[in-house]
Amino acid sequence: MKFELISCQEKASKRASIRSDSYVFPASDGSTVCYHQPLYEQPFPRLQEAIYKGNSLSKLKGRYYKIESNGGYLHQYYPAVEYYKIAHRMIRDNIHTIKFSLDEIGKSQQAIESIYKTKDEKLPRGQTKLSFDREIYQLRSNIFTFVFSVRATLDTIASLFQTIYGPQIGQHISFNGFMKYITGNKSIIEDSIMREFISTKMEWFVLLKDVRDYLAHFGSIHFTIKENELGVLSIEIFKDIEVNNFIQTVHNGFQELIEFLDRHCANVVKSA
Repeated sequence: MKFELISCQEKASKRASIRSDSYVFPASDGSTVCYHQPLYEQPFPRLQEAIYKGNSLSKLKGRYYKIESNGGYLHQYYPAVEYYKIAHRMIRDNIHTIKFSLDEIGKSQQAIESIYKTKDEKLPRGQTKLSFDREIYQLRSNIFTFVFSVRATLDTIASLFQTIYGPQIGQHISFNGFMKYITGNKSIIEDSIMREFISTKMEWFVLLKDVRDYLAHFGSIHFTIKENELGVLSIEIFKDIEVNNFIQTVHNGFQELIEFLDRHCANVVKSA
C-alpha cells in the first residue's frame, strides 16, 4: 500500500496505469443512499483539538495525501490538512469494531462452556465428548476480527505522526515501522518521552504481532480446552496462551497506548 504526501493535486488524483489483465467492474446502478452511523466516542479528543487549534497543519497546506494499493485497484486522495479528521474517523470506527469483537468473544466462550456443562455423552475412559457446530468457528472468527482490527487501528495511527511531528519525518503506515524508526539511530524526532514509552511499554504489541503474523500466514487456530479440578474451563489459543489472558493483555496495552498518545501527542502539537 502506498501512502504519499504530494504537492500537486493533479498528480495525487492520477491513478496508476491500468494493466491489460486488470478486472474492470461495472458501476452499480442507482443513486447513492445516505445512511447514518452513531457518533461513537472520540478516541483522541485532546489531540484532535490540539491539531485543530495549533500550527501543525500549516506545514501541510497545499499538499495531498495519496493512498493507492500496489495493484492499482484502490485509490484515494485527500487534502493533507483534512486527513487527520479522516484518520480519526477510521480509528474511531475500528475501536468500535474492537469493542464488538470483545463482546462476541465472551459470548462464544460462554456458549462453549454451556455446551460442555450440558453434555452427557461420555467416552470409554469417562471423558465428556464435545461436539460443536458454530461455536468454535465463531470464537475463531471473533479473535481474527479483534487481532486484525487492533493492528489496523495502530497502522492508521502511524499515518498521523507526520501531522503531529511534521512532514520531515516521512510517511508511516506501519506502527511497527514507526516503532523501529523512533527508537533507531536515523530518527530525527527529538521526543524522549515517546521513545521511552515505545521502548518500555510495548511488549503487548510483540505478542499481538506474533499472533497476527501466524494468523496471516497459517490462518487457523486449533483451540485446546482444559478443565481444572473445580470444573472451570479454560480455552487456549496457542500452547500456554489462554484466550482471556491474550485478549486482556493486548487490550489493556492498547488502551494504555491510546491514552498516552492522546495526552502526549496533544502536548507535542501545542509546543510546536
